[in-house]
Amino acid sequence: MYSAIEDLKKLLSESELLDLADDAGSGSLEDETVQAVLEEAIDAADREIDAYVGTVQTVPLADPVPGLIANISAKLAVHHLYLRRPGVAEPDSWQREHSRCSKLLESIVSGKIVIGPQEGSESEPDIDEVLVDAPRPIFPRGRWRGF
Repeated sequence: MYSAIEDLKKLLSESELLDLADDAGSGSLEDETVQAVLEEAIDAADREIDAYVGTVQTVPLADPVPGLIANISAKLAVHHLYLRRPGVAEPDSWQREHSRCSKLLESIVSGKIVIGPQEGSESEPDIDEVLVDAPRPIFPRGRWRGF
């Protein structure tokens, strides 16, 4: 999974998460059925990400997952939690976040945003030195000794 339940807790309060995921009315995020619903939402978000990113990279993405992808995964999971509750309107702010996440994924596909080495491309070799190219000095080094 690209994100975790802990990431969802950072985005929504415990009561909001329970409203969206607690079908049995247990009242606890530690309940196995609540955890399963939250993991199912994360899995749905990850499949959506894989559908986009899979056109330019091998999926699932290897660990460590890029932070942008983890963030998108958590936000899409929240969107999927709202989709589970037809009677609960998704707030405009979350609808905008879903749209923003979709645009970010489209930017990854189009190459505007790079999340790691693309398939078929060679990664940059590690360089242990820095090369500097500068113009010749106007005044020789010894000229400024007296100052």
